[in-house]
Amino acid sequence: MSLQIFSYSLVRYAGLHHQLFDNLKFNDTEKLLKSLRALIDEKEQLKNSFCDALYPIITEQQDDKVRQQLINIKRQIFNDKKINIEHIIHLPQAVRNDLKSYLDKAKELAFLLEEKTLKFEAEQDQNRKWMQQMALHPELQNGLLLSSPLLYEQLKSFVKKDSQVFKQKEQRILFSLLRYLSRMAFKTSPFSSFTYTGLMTLEQSGTSESPAAAVQVKSRLKLNNSIFEYLKAIIKKHPLLNEHLFVKLNLTAEIKGDKICFLSNFNNIESFQQINANSLQLIVYQHLESCHKPVNLKNLIDQCAVYLENPSHESIKIYLIKLVESGMLEMDPGFSGMDEHWDDKLLLFLKNLESEEPSVLAIISLFESLKDYGTVYQSTNLIERFNLLQQAEKQLNTVFAELQNEAGLPLYNATSDGKLAAEPPEITNFSMHQFVPYYFSARHIFYEDCFISENLVLPAQPVKDFVAKIDELISYLLPLDVMRKEREKMISFFLKQYPNDDALALTTFYKDYYLYVKKPEKEHKTEEEHDFLALRHWKEAVLTKIAQLDHASEDLIRFNADFFADLPKSQNLAQKSSLGMFVQFSDNKDGFSGVINSLLPGMGKVSGRFLSLFDPEVTRSFVQYNEKLFPAQMKVELNDASTFNANVHPPLLAHELELPGGNNIYPLARRFNIRDLKVSYNKERKALSLHSADLELYSYDLSLESFYNRSNLYQLLAHFNPDARVSLQPFIQLVDRFYLDKHPVPAPDIFVLPRIVYAENVVIRRKTWRIKTEIIPVQALSEADFTYFIRLNNWLDRNKIPKEIFIFLRKRTYQAKRDGKREGLHDDYKPQYLSFTHPLLVGMFKKLLLRAGEYITLEEVFPKPDENTVREYLIQWYNN
Repeated sequence: MSLQIFSYSLVRYAGLHHQLFDNLKFNDTEKLLKSLRALIDEKEQLKNSFCDALYPIITEQQDDKVRQQLINIKRQIFNDKKINIEHIIHLPQAVRNDLKSYLDKAKELAFLLEEKTLKFEAEQDQNRKWMQQMALHPELQNGLLLSSPLLYEQLKSFVKKDSQVFKQKEQRILFSLLRYLSRMAFKTSPFSSFTYTGLMTLEQSGTSESPAAAVQVKSRLKLNNSIFEYLKAIIKKHPLLNEHLFVKLNLTAEIKGDKICFLSNFNNIESFQQINANSLQLIVYQHLESCHKPVNLKNLIDQCAVYLENPSHESIKIYLIKLVESGMLEMDPGFSGMDEHWDDKLLLFLKNLESEEPSVLAIISLFESLKDYGTVYQSTNLIERFNLLQQAEKQLNTVFAELQNEAGLPLYNATSDGKLAAEPPEITNFSMHQFVPYYFSARHIFYEDCFISENLVLPAQPVKDFVAKIDELISYLLPLDVMRKEREKMISFFLKQYPNDDALALTTFYKDYYLYVKKPEKEHKTEEEHDFLALRHWKEAVLTKIAQLDHASEDLIRFNADFFADLPKSQNLAQKSSLGMFVQFSDNKDGFSGVINSLLPGMGKVSGRFLSLFDPEVTRSFVQYNEKLFPAQMKVELNDASTFNANVHPPLLAHELELPGGNNIYPLARRFNIRDLKVSYNKERKALSLHSADLELYSYDLSLESFYNRSNLYQLLAHFNPDARVSLQPFIQLVDRFYLDKHPVPAPDIFVLPRIVYAENVVIRRKTWRIKTEIIPVQALSEADFTYFIRLNNWLDRNKIPKEIFIFLRKRTYQAKRDGKREGLHDDYKPQYLSFTHPLLVGMFKKLLLRAGEYITLEEVFPKPDENTVREYLIQWYNN
């Protein structure tokens, strides 16, 4: 089996250079901390010397009054209180000299603290002024236009405020700015103009070439396909326009006895349905079964009228729409919102109607304007961009409101929650699905991807060696394949439920498997949480071998191929085909290394959204590479009713599997109908097989969205291929379990977990600190910012925590339990960069702690950013 790295890799670049944050650093923090500690130590030593010298004098003193005065002096000195000078006349000169040395040192310390406090306040003010300047940074403001227009507008007054008198509102804006800017500088997500994407190729020359510093970042603005879905929902209810939509029979519809049976899918909520195979529905079924060309609703009504006495156009239409709502029929304009060119196809569809239906003229004008706005937006200034977005918002909602009035649909009002995806109602036969009105704000109309056309080049051999190591590691971790458990459950059910070993219709297998396995699991939470016996043995063997390592510490633990060589081997492991990873490389005096941020499926699954930004050759290459896999099988891409924008991508295979309610992107001739598929058991491979006649199919989930969010049928079909899906997290959790078991229960307040390295230079986990939130120093009400800054940094030093980290308020992998504190924001599971030598970032840390769970998690910043912007690579490879 040969390993081949895909010719093109994506590179995600941080939108700002990390060195910009050097402007926020409190200069010489470490030197100041060292000086303060030295002064405090000297002061304490002089204090102890004086108290030691004073003790025998107090003891020998005969005058009770004088003795009490001396005791008071000792107490005042010990507690750093002001002393009564009059009482030192009773002390010998040598002791007075000790006292003077102590008081001089205390004065020196107080002077330094006062001087540095003033400097700290002055620098904080300069930092706030710098943040006011950064608030005007084009990349930040461009991103805010489409993510937080409210913050964008607030910046106008924020930049004019006196930085010395920031009030609560300005502090909130400052906090938001710090979060945005720090992520732009140190993270490669989210997308839009906060980051940008490029390509990387490998060269045998062994040299590394980066794009020039003055590289031009380009922008591509696309319409949110939720607009299409919303418009389609309106048109379906519009008394005139809906007759031009095309009607087709549910893919799974078939007559069984006296019933028409089918699987319906509404917004990925599936339901097995049946209706009587008689009357008008039987006529419709037979007509559409025999019809080989698209039929619109109007023509279908006319066809039905031929078979009826005294036909009423409107009554037939109402009945047909009920069949659509039941799921037996599907109705759309002939293309889906997952098509990359849906907006162009929509305009073509509408223009074909303009001579018949005047209602489409306003829609045509709207989408032509939106296209123009998108074109102008990419080449104009911020003020004009803001105005364009406002115009788009007004025009879009006005046109939609007029259409909703014509269709007799409710309008959006301010008391609505404004959520675009409403909770779908329970599906029953002929259920009427309520139309949920929505108002599209400016930030929900477009989404933006930024990219560069310049190519980044990395030396081929170090990257190939690195990929070979991670591929080797994955082969050792195959027992952790997350797809294997469900596959084995499916096999077990099939062999038990259908002992005759006959090929079974896929829809029948799915219905039975869902009814007898998945539904009870969901309703009664009977999902088996325990590992398979073989996996349990493998995990126990791993823990035993970790305990035998003689170099494991809380700083670093290393693994290599020898560690895994004699571990138990599982049978029938999934075969690898194509894999990927997000990785950050580092090439410095310590050699070439990389940190794996996550392992991914291959075949362009994560790249898909961005492929249209680059040369079509990249997409063609993916299709060619993918089609070379398993040449004996037909490979088909899955789809369902999801309309998630990030799933939009060009076809990555030659064929597609068509599902009920699915959003197809492949031409009709390149689709396989689910109704034609059967499931059987392959005794040779000991696996379930999906096939159409004599042709075996491998079905693939190639969208960006997690397949756990997809329809149940989609999830089931994602298992009909031999790919393994390995995550590093279960192995990392095994390592953590070893370290946890070394400590008494409960775990210590600060629990240190090591950096985990495979084969010398493959870092699979950064060094981590789990810290009980309640032990972290908090600023007292009367405590000065500088005093807290010093106290917090001293606490970090005592606990050997680095000054530069990423913080997770609620890291998902640790499942910290909730407490009485405020709930965090929706993205508090994401890493947030912090530097404790930056006063404003310490201020942000204080606010973040208010939302933290019982524990927070800190991770080291590794690799350390170099002279380049922070970047992350998406590398994919194939095993053929």
